[in-house]
Amino acid sequence: MRKVKTFLRSLLLLGFIIFFTEATMACVGARPLAMGGAFIGVADDINAVYWNPAGLVQLKEPEFTWTRTLNNRDTINYDDFLAVGSYNEESGMAYAVGYINITDYYLNYIDYYDYEILTYVDNKIQWLIFSLAQKITQQLSIGGNIRYMYFSLGFDDVEGFNLMTDSAEFFSFDLSVFYQADDRLAFGLLIQDINRPEFILYGEKWYYIRNVRPGFSYRITDSLLVSASIYDMLEEVPMDNRFRIGLEQKFDQLSIRAGLERGNKTFGLGAGGGNCALDYVYLGDDLGDTHMLGFTYKF
Repeated sequence: MRKVKTFLRSLLLLGFIIFFTEATMACVGARPLAMGGAFIGVADDINAVYWNPAGLVQLKEPEFTWTRTLNNRDTINYDDFLAVGSYNEESGMAYAVGYINITDYYLNYIDYYDYEILTYVDNKIQWLIFSLAQKITQQLSIGGNIRYMYFSLGFDDVEGFNLMTDSAEFFSFDLSVFYQADDRLAFGLLIQDINRPEFILYGEKWYYIRNVRPGFSYRITDSLLVSASIYDMLEEVPMDNRFRIGLEQKFDQLSIRAGLERGNKTFGLGAGGGNCALDYVYLGDDLGDTHMLGFTYKF
C-alpha cells in the first residue's frame, strides 16, 4: 500500500513538472494569442492586465473581457481569463482586476505492477490579479500587479486508499513599463514574478522564475500593426525558441491576426461594432490545434 501511494504521489509530481515545462503554456487573451503572444509592446486593451499592466493607461473607456479555451482544456494550461478595468484621465491612473483559471486536468486508469488503479487526478491553479498603472508623462507609464495564487493537487477514487491532496497559496508581484515613442512606435517591458515566489507541494519546493519579457510594436499604417517580444530574456528556463511575433490588420469592423508563438503558428479573427467585440484564435503546432473564443465589452 505504501509503495502504491508513493508511486501515485510521484506520478502527481511528474505531471506537475510536465505542466511547468510544457510548451502549452500559451498565456491568455484571444487577441494577444492570435498575435503570437507578442503583446508586451501593444497592451492597448484590457488584456494588458496580464501582458503589461502599464499599458492600461491606454484604455479610452472601461472594458470587460472573457476568453475561454474551447478544446484541449486538459492540456492547454490557461482555460479561462476574465478581466475588467478602467482609466481615470484626471488622475492618470488605471485600475483593473483579473481572474485566471490556469488548468484542470485528470488521468484515469494507472497501471502499477499487477494493479489497475482507477484514479482521478485533479490539478487546480487559480490566479486573482489586482492591477494598477500610473501615467508619468504623455509617453511613459509604469504599472504593476499583485497576484494571489492558489494551487491544489490531488487524487480521488483510488480502490482501497484514502484521498491524497495538497495545496499551496501565495502572492506574486509583477512590474512593467510602457513607452509610446511616437504615433507608431511603442516599447514595453514586463518583469513577471519579480519576487520569485516559492511554494511547497507534497514536501517538494517549487518556484516561479523571474520572467523578464521585453517587447515592441510598430504601426506600419493606421490599420496594420506588427509586434515582437521575448519570453524569459534571462534564459532561466531552457527552450529552443524565446521569440514571439505578431501582426494585426484591421478592415473597418473586422480584424485579421497572425503570429508565431515560439515557433508555433497562431491565427485569429476579430469582429465588433459599437461596444462589443468577438475574437477567435487558433493555436497550431505544439499548441495542439487549440481553439479559443473571447468577448469584450466597453462600457
